[in-house]
Amino acid sequence: MEFLNYILPFSVSLITLIVGWMGGRRKSAAEVEIIKSDHAEKLLQLNDQYLIAPLTKRIDILSHKIQRLEQAISRISDCNEKENCPVKSELKKQKKL
Repeated sequence: MEFLNYILPFSVSLITLIVGWMGGRRKSAAEVEIIKSDHAEKLLQLNDQYLIAPLTKRIDILSHKIQRLEQAISRISDCNEKENCPVKSELKKQKKL
């Protein structure tokens, strides 16, 4: 009986320690997942802000320039000066470079 009085508090403490440790592990794992999701969300925002938005703007500018170039190329046949056409000569200069 006396042996039980020594063992019982120790075993209760040990069980409490194990249950607390397991609960703490689950809580820590949940906190890590929350932190990971926050970081992923911030990373997506930064990608949009510093990569996607500037590249989209640059693509729009380049698309506009391509449209202007296509219009200039389509006007070559309408040029009155076949040999001295400014568009044709500019395109030849670009081709040489």
